Amino acid sequence: MFQDICSTDRCFGGVTVVFGGDFQQTLPVVPKGTRPDIVQATLQRSQLWNNVHVLQLHQNMRVVSNPNSFPFSNWLLAVGHGRSIDSQNTESSVNVPDTMISACEEDLITRVYGSLNHPSPMPEPNFFRERAILAPRNDQVRTLNSTILDRFPGVEKTYSSADSYSMDCPNQEQNLNLPVEFLHSLNASGLPIAHLRLKLGCPIILLRNIDTKRGLCNGTRATILRLSHRILEIRLIGGDHDGETALIPRITLSPSLTGLDYAIKLNRRQFPIQLAFAMTVHKSQGQTLNHVGIDLRKPVFAHGQLYVAFSRATSPDHVNVLLPENNRSHGTTNIVYNEILLD
Repeated sequence: MFQDICSTDRCFGGVTVVFGGDFQQTLPVVPKGTRPDIVQATLQRSQLWNNVHVLQLHQNMRVVSNPNSFPFSNWLLAVGHGRSIDSQNTESSVNVPDTMISACEEDLITRVYGSLNHPSPMPEPNFFRERAILAPRNDQVRTLNSTILDRFPGVEKTYSSADSYSMDCPNQEQNLNLPVEFLHSLNASGLPIAHLRLKLGCPIILLRNIDTKRGLCNGTRATILRLSHRILEIRLIGGDHDGETALIPRITLSPSLTGLDYAIKLNRRQFPIQLAFAMTVHKSQGQTLNHVGIDLRKPVFAHGQLYVAFSRATSPDHVNVLLPENNRSHGTTNIVYNEILLD
């Protein structure tokens, strides 16, 4: 388009375009992709890369004000670059400092959120802006969110989705009678759960772009102000629209889910949100947190996940890590694709 407007064959029509990113962080998601498939999907493998002039940043602005920032920054760089990983492998073990270790799940939750026995079910907005628990997998996040919500004060309200399905082959659809309970049990990345449990004041995160001009974007965090039957009133936390309120309706989401013997298109009408006491490492990219909990009872499985999780923090003193039981060495898996890193 730029080439047509500017009547030139130059890249982007000669217009300067800025790309921002860090190849130490997680790479594009390629469903069922192998290591070469994922690497091939990155900007470095695009034909545009030959026209890119790289400007590197060398100072970690998140931890620059902390007296312990220098050793922590160096440790983060070592994690991000996989210093102990050779070019033939992808995995190494990183030893987590003893000061960051949490004894159990309850200890992790307490270190990040305290006792949650607030005198009011409406904590201060800064409370949830500054803290979150991160985990590599969606099932861990759902379990943590459910556990913390049970401890959160207030009256719980459950919103059940309206699920239906369709198929590419009409004849096959007539012969297939899937119960609603089965449809409710289906979960996918980016899809809200069928039975959404909420309380006033609890933190949530948006799963879809609703109104970008008002800051209602995928990944925006907020707290619940009002629970109505058809509408949720929320208050945004963080970003340019911090403190603003908005109304969230139910919308119909239709991801494609593929089974072993058939493929169905699930239509789920639900609020496009999920609880945000805990979130996945991928979802946390771009967030800055003062209190970070990291659940590594199941190790990371993708490039850059460990680096992203630890680098959300502004201080090593407020990072708490939960490792599997009987892990006396305090080591955890680190996955790095060295061929994608820039020296």
